[in-house]
Amino acid sequence: MGDMAKKALGRGLKALFQDDEFAAVSKDEREESAPVGSIGSLPIEKIIANPFQPRKEFDETALEELKNSILENGVIQPVTVCRDGDGYQLISGERRLRAVTLAGFKFIPAYVIDAHDDSTKLELALIENIQREDLNAIEIALALKSLTTKCNLTQEEIAQKVGKNRSTVSNFLRLLKLPLQIQDSIRNREISSGHARALVNLPGEQQQLKVWKQILAHQLSVRQTEALVSRMFKEQSKPLQVPSSDRSSHLTELEASLRNNLATKVRIVEKKGGKGEIHIQYFSNDDLDRILEIMRHE
Repeated sequence: MGDMAKKALGRGLKALFQDDEFAAVSKDEREESAPVGSIGSLPIEKIIANPFQPRKEFDETALEELKNSILENGVIQPVTVCRDGDGYQLISGERRLRAVTLAGFKFIPAYVIDAHDDSTKLELALIENIQREDLNAIEIALALKSLTTKCNLTQEEIAQKVGKNRSTVSNFLRLLKLPLQIQDSIRNREISSGHARALVNLPGEQQQLKVWKQILAHQLSVRQTEALVSRMFKEQSKPLQVPSSDRSSHLTELEASLRNNLATKVRIVEKKGGKGEIHIQYFSNDDLDRILEIMRHE
C-alpha cells in the first residue's frame, strides 16, 4: 500500500481527491456529475431516495454518531447511485446520505452504476443492501423475498447473486413464517438470528411463542434454546402415558404443572408415609442450566 493510500485510510475519501475535486466535506454549491462506472462528488439535492430500501428503521443516535464521524473524517465509502432522468436514484448508502445531509453538506461522493429499468434497479438495490452486515435478519429476509416475488429469481439464482448458500437463503425466508411478535423481537435485536432459526423449527405458533417467552424471561443462549427445542421434539415423539387409577389426581396435576413450567419431562414418585421423589429430566448441560435458571426465578 502506497504512502498516499495509508494516509487516506484515516481521513476518508477527501484524502484521495484534490481539494478542488472533492466537495462532500464542504458546503460548496457547485454541481458536478459523473459518468457511469466512476466516482464523483454529486449534489445531494439531485439524489432521490431508494424506493427499494430494505431497512425500515434508522436509529437516530446511530445517525448522529455517523454524522459526527463524517464531520471528523469525511465519507469513507461512497454511496451507490444510478442515473434517473436529470438526477440520480440511490441504490445503497441511505444512512450515509442521511448523515451527510444532517451535517449540512451539499455534495456526497457517489459511485455511478448502469441501471436502465426498474427491475434492474430493484435487483441491484436489494443485492447491495443484503450484502451489508448491519441489517437485521428480518430485513434481509424481506429483501430476499422481494427478489423472488418482484424480480422472479429462484432461490438458487439469489444465492449466486448475493454470495450465500442456497440453504442460507432458504433459512432466512423461513423466518417470515414466524409470528409477527417474534419477527418484531428479531428486528429489535431482543433475540438473535440463531434463536430465530431454532424457533422456526417448531411446528406451531403456540410452541414458538412459548419458547420465545422463555428466551426473553430467562435470557437463554442460542445453545440453550436449541436444547430446549430438541427436548420438545423428543417429548412429542413419546406416547402419552395414562396415569394409574390408584394415583391421586392432585399429583398428576402437579406433574403437569411442573412439566409445563420447566418445559421438560417431570415425574413425581409417591412413597409411603407422605414421602416421595421428583424426577426432572434434562438432555444436556445447557438444558440443565436452563432448568435451574427457571427454578431460581420461580
